[in-house]
Amino acid sequence: MEELREAQNPNPEKVEVPVHPDTLRWALEWSRLGVEEAARKVGVREEKLRAWLEGQAKPTYAQARKLAKALHLGLPKLLLPPPKEGPQLPVKDLRRGPSFGERPSPELLEATYDALRKQDWWRERRREPLPFVGSGKAKAPHEVAEELRELLDLEALWKAPRVEDFLRRLVSKVEELGVLVLRQGHVGTNTRRVYDPGEFSGFALVDPVAPVVFVNARDYSRRQVFTLAHELAHVWRGEGGLDGALEDKEPQAEVEAWADKVAAAFLMPEEAFREAWPQDRPPLEAAREASERFKVSKLAALRRALGLGLISKGSFLEALEALKGGEPPPPRGGGGDFWRALEVQNSPAFTRELRKAAQEGEVDAKEVAYLLNVSLRTAWEFLTRGQSEPVSP
Repeated sequence: MEELREAQNPNPEKVEVPVHPDTLRWALEWSRLGVEEAARKVGVREEKLRAWLEGQAKPTYAQARKLAKALHLGLPKLLLPPPKEGPQLPVKDLRRGPSFGERPSPELLEATYDALRKQDWWRERRREPLPFVGSGKAKAPHEVAEELRELLDLEALWKAPRVEDFLRRLVSKVEELGVLVLRQGHVGTNTRRVYDPGEFSGFALVDPVAPVVFVNARDYSRRQVFTLAHELAHVWRGEGGLDGALEDKEPQAEVEAWADKVAAAFLMPEEAFREAWPQDRPPLEAAREASERFKVSKLAALRRALGLGLISKGSFLEALEALKGGEPPPPRGGGGDFWRALEVQNSPAFTRELRKAAQEGEVDAKEVAYLLNVSLRTAWEFLTRGQSEPVSP
């Protein structure tokens, strides 16, 4: 009788799962996990995981579930042969330098798919096309920059005391136009799965009704400012894309060079920049002053000065060398007001509209959890805690 009960209700600690060795090897490479780290996450010896890779042993059901979780894959995928091709980015890869064409990390893929989910819902909610999407395609960069300065009231934004305040207010003005801005540094609420600024700076999902801009919040604030402006230029151009190393490398694609010029002219208008640039100071010192004045990075200020002929190429390269390692570390995240951070990560405009839709009975807690990339419990708390205070402009 005891044997019969055990056969009917097998112990998951003992049941072996036929994980496909080739798929496991592919999954380790795709998730960028080494054998040692994967074994640690599963709680087994490295030798045991290698035995799974060689097909000499099989994990138990409990071990296989931990393995799938560590690899950010569904368990059924580990039972099938490996895919012929790796996961594809749903957005054009326009990154610069060595990251161009690199296999996307699971975190980057989740960022793009999360943004697409929000875009699909927002499109159904808004429906009306925005007149500025694609309106800059035939215009010169300075023309688009001037249009952006007027629409976003850049003169007023410059009065912000800190760059973080400037960035927050700029996001608010952009969202008033109808563009969703996602500023995320990690996957959902999992602060251990961070986005690497070395892999990507941000991306733009261009749509006539629901354009979405994503800014990697693991980058430091002054670089986020330029990323936001650059991605906004993509919206005006009508061409989306994934960007990386925006300020570090010269662009190769024409659309990237155009968006760089729009962002620079928008954030650092030529006349104001020439007046603010102290010609009697060394380039790096002058860049520090311009950085404070225009709420951009010192590198962005140096590139703008070079483009306007205020410094020579040689002086730029010398300043660039001296600048290496001199920028602050990226924000670590964590702490602060969780709910306010959730609004920033998922777009203040989007979270407000989603709560409104839930109050009107158009979406349930499960869909809210799906769209905000949070647990069902967190979604319930989000909906029942009352109307949140809007993010300060």
